[in-house]
Amino acid sequence: MTKIEIFKTNGRIVRYKATGHAEYADIGEDIVCAALSTTLQFPLAGLQEVLDMTPRFEINSDGYLEVDLRGMDLSSKEKEVNTLLDSMLIMLRELSKGYPNNLKLVEKEEK
Repeated sequence: MTKIEIFKTNGRIVRYKATGHAEYADIGEDIVCAALSTTLQFPLAGLQEVLDMTPRFEINSDGYLEVDLRGMDLSSKEKEVNTLLDSMLIMLRELSKGYPNNLKLVEKEEK
């Protein structure tokens, strides 16, 4: 199972982390894994390639991804950043409804 944690401050996503494998099907045939990878990496690519921002992040082939925007100055691009991250969260919520045995989504409010 993949566990995805969404960390928010004042209702806005400031960090997200995924661990584990979906285990829906064999490697290379796992549609849940493919959907999760795309959904989680899309905002990171948008931040880097479209908005020219470089958040702290770590990714590996063992099913781990963490993106951390804490401490970044988002003021000039806050609307765009929030649109990317909120869109990701919508997709994750839908995937967690459709594949509850393969994905656990946890949303946390941080101070």
